[in-house]
Formats: sequence, structure tokens, C-alpha cells
Amino acid sequence: MSAEKRRSAQQFTGIERSLQRAWAKGAGLIDEEFARPMIAVVNTYQDFSPENFHLRQVAEAVSAGVRMAGGTPCQFNTFHVTDSETFASVGMRYVLPSRDVVADMIELMVEGHRFDAMVLIGSGDKVMPGMVMAAARLDLPAIMLYGGPTEAGVYKGRRVFLETVYDAVGEHIRGALSAEDLKGLEDHHFPFSGACDTATSGNTAGIYTEALGLALPGSGTLPAGSNYQLRAAKYTGMRIMDLLAADLRPSKILTRDAFENAMRVGMAVGGSTNMVLHMMAMAKEAGVDVTFETWDALSRTTPTLVKLAPSGPWGVTELNAAGGVPAVMKALGDRIKRDGPTVSGKTVGEIVDGAEIADPEVIRPAGDPIEPEGSLFILKGSLAPGGAVVKASGVAKPMWRTVLGARVFEDEESAIDALRAGAVAPGSCVIIRNEGTKGGPGMREMLGATSALMGAGLGETSALVTDGRFSGATHGPAIGYVTPEAARGGVIGLVEDGDRIAIDLARRTLDLLVEPAELDRRRAAYVPPAPRVKRGYLKFYADHVAPASEGAVLPR
Repeated sequence: MSAEKRRSAQQFTGIERSLQRAWAKGAGLIDEEFARPMIAVVNTYQDFSPENFHLRQVAEAVSAGVRMAGGTPCQFNTFHVTDSETFASVGMRYVLPSRDVVADMIELMVEGHRFDAMVLIGSGDKVMPGMVMAAARLDLPAIMLYGGPTEAGVYKGRRVFLETVYDAVGEHIRGALSAEDLKGLEDHHFPFSGACDTATSGNTAGIYTEALGLALPGSGTLPAGSNYQLRAAKYTGMRIMDLLAADLRPSKILTRDAFENAMRVGMAVGGSTNMVLHMMAMAKEAGVDVTFETWDALSRTTPTLVKLAPSGPWGVTELNAAGGVPAVMKALGDRIKRDGPTVSGKTVGEIVDGAEIADPEVIRPAGDPIEPEGSLFILKGSLAPGGAVVKASGVAKPMWRTVLGARVFEDEESAIDALRAGAVAPGSCVIIRNEGTKGGPGMREMLGATSALMGAGLGETSALVTDGRFSGATHGPAIGYVTPEAARGGVIGLVEDGDRIAIDLARRTLDLLVEPAELDRRRAAYVPPAPRVKRGYLKFYADHVAPASEGAVLPR
């Protein structure tokens, strides 16, 4: 790219830009660096979250790659409000809203400093889609690198995933696990830095961003901090210079075909329900229409080929060893759209043709799937006329069709207290409402409640239904994203203790078995709860955020 066309040259070249150069020279830059394309290296390093702790080293490797290819790397940080450190707390209300702020921060920094292109290094479920949203919005040459998983810990011969520790709290409370063993699980969760080795929302994001074509093949599942990842980081830094020279922008990559490929891959590996929310938000920024109906149609024609924890035995590092995302795409066969470009310089089809399924026990062939349909189901019915989402791969078959009695709670904490106190009987449908995008506000993940349900031994007899959402570590009969939410006048706000709730996953229905006249009576008498937050960012968020069925986006 010629100097006169470079955005950074307009920012730093010429006599009239002497002050701008002088200021940057105060940080150690030299004249030769202003003469090269200036590349934003956007990081989410922080020293108190394992999935981010190693990213300073990863960013240095990316910067080395940029320099080798003739660019000037310019590092800055966004942030990651860490899901796993905020579960079942007020802090969780800030996690989903952070996604849009990450996108905004990148826009402000990259546009304010007029960088020519960007490398986006992220870990965390909200960070990764926020970065994709920024890439789509700015439409500058961009490439992504996921922070990666680490192997599951081991304690007394038991593999320790995120959900293992959380479920163990309930086991301890009901006397099935000692305090010593609970602490042992806690201390042995992470052998290294990185995301936990399960289909968390963050690891799911690493998988789908690669499937979108925004990351180098195989990079979305590389072990965190490994020599493999550091080498991939250097190639990622080098590759952004090629994208800049070719003027290959996200708008050429983030097509409808790319989104459908990513959605199919995410479902084929049993990924988190959170990707439903984020895929709609990312697609909106890219000008692609993705709805609950899109998910439903693809789910019915996408087989589940990998049983990742918590719904199965395999870790994400084992998926990586089996061939990673390219191998999953190969196994999906003609369901994958092959013609689209990717940041690698290869088409999707060329990547698939070069892939190898190294372990067919981990990645099953499409002709012999674990399940004939995708892991995520969209349910509709009188309780969720706008839709709801369930990870069907995590639900025991006896719970696929059932009628349960409602136990209603106005927030997650109340439900957790009742479950841990043994106050919820088998055969219950635990309803947690006022936890949606507006009512929460912030739409908290309900891993605390689902783990309490599983820890109480109710996973095969009871269900949880909420207008909140779920972590990728959630397993068991958990139905979320119920829309409309209670705070927007949804039927879930009218449910009373003892009402009968009919769940039928095969038919994809979720119904409240209450006569319409009775619902009309309740609706006339309904008094909505007072808003939980009256000032600050969450107040702004509650006033402006879209429903979950529209991706929980803010008006940008």
C-alpha cells in the first residue's frame, strides 16, 4: 500500500505532523517506524484471569511477526470482565454489557489513531465477539488469535473441569464430598494458564471465529502459551501485512456463508448457547440477518460430531489434537460452504481439503454422528412465544419430554439458596425470572443455579427455565433466553408456583399449561418489580439494549 493511501501516514507524515511524531517518539518510536504501516495489536492481557495471563507474551510474538513483515506494531489493551470470577454475583450483570464496550473501545482507539490494520488477541466469551463486531464495523484488514485452552487438571484420578468444581460445591453441601476434596478440586483445576479445557463460551468463541475465516487454520484450539501458539502468533502478525497489501477486509469474509459455516461448526462440537446471542450481534454488524429461525433451520440439518465436556468426555485440547476446526469442517462435508475467502489466503474449501481427522473417536463421521441434529435447539410455545434456547446435547433423554411443576424465583440467588437447602423437590421446573437483558439488567449466566441443581442430584428429574442465559460449562436440563423476558411483559413473569410446564425437545416446544383466561387475570393484576439499577452504565444498558432474540445489541 502506498504511503499516501495509508491512514497512519495521514496521521504522522509531513511537517505539519511534527508534534504527533514528537509525542510518539516520547514512547521510543523512531522515524523509520512512521514510514511503515502501523498495525494495532489489540490485547486483553490481565494478571488475575488465567485465560488472559499469558497474552502479554502472545502479543509480543504477534508484534515480532508484524516487524518481520515490514510493519510497526502498536499494542494496546481492552479488558475482559471475567465470567468465571463473577458467577452468581452482582458482578455477572456487567459481563454481557462489556461485549459492546469492547467493540466501542477498539473503534475509538483504532479510528482515533488511524491505524492501518489490526490484530485482535482475545480470551473470553464477550471479548471475542466484541472483537468480531469491531472488525465488521471498522472494516479494516483484521485477523484474530484466540488465547486458547489449557489441559484439564487432575485430582485423585478425576479430571477437573470448570463445572467439576462448581458442581462439587453442591456435592459438599449435601454431604457427598469432603471439604478437603472440594479444596483439592479447587487447587488442581488449572495446570497452566489458559481457558479451562471444556466447551465454555470462550473456547466456543475461539472455535467459531476460526470457522468464520477470521483466524489462521488450526489456531482456534491451540493450547494456551504453547510453542505452537507462539509460532502461530508470529505467523498471525506476518499475515496481517499480507491482508493489508491485498486490501482483504472483513466485509469480504463475513458473508452469510461464513456465518452459517461457523454456526454449524459450533453446534457440531456442542458449543455454548451463548454463541446464539453473539452470532446475531456479530452478523448485525456485518449486515447479515441471523435470527432464532436461522439457528433452528441449521440445527435440524447439522449433526453433532464431537461430545466436548461438559456434555461429553473430550476436552478442547483433545479436539485440537484430533484435527481442530478444519477437521470438524471436513467431517461436516457438503454442509460447509467452500467458496469463501479467509484470512489465511486460502478458501474454506482449500482449508477443508488439507485437513485431516486424526482421531475419529473424538470427531465422528457425519454418517455415524453422536446425534443426528445440532446441539442447540430453539424452543417456542406459550411460555416462550419469542423463543428460548437449550443445549439439547447436555439433557438426559428422560428429560426430553416431560411435564413439571413450577417453582418460581425472582433472581438466581434465591434459587441457589433453595436448591442448596434441599427445598426443591424432584419433578420441579425451577423458574428464574427478571434476569434478562433489561430486567437483570445484563442477562446473567446461571451457572450457579444449574450447578446447584446438578449438585443437588436433580439433573435427571428437574429442569431450570430462565430469561437469563447460561455458561458454556452449563450441563443438564437448562433452558434460557426465554423471550419476551419478564421485564418486557413476557409470560414468564406470570408463572406461579405449582403451574405445569410442558417441555418437549423433540417437538421443540416449551409451554405453560394455564388457561388463557387465568393468564389474562394475572396480567391485569401484575405489578412489575422496581428496576434494580438506577444509575451508571447498567442503567443506560437497561434503557437501550435489545432483547436476547435480537442479539442483545446496543443501538450503534
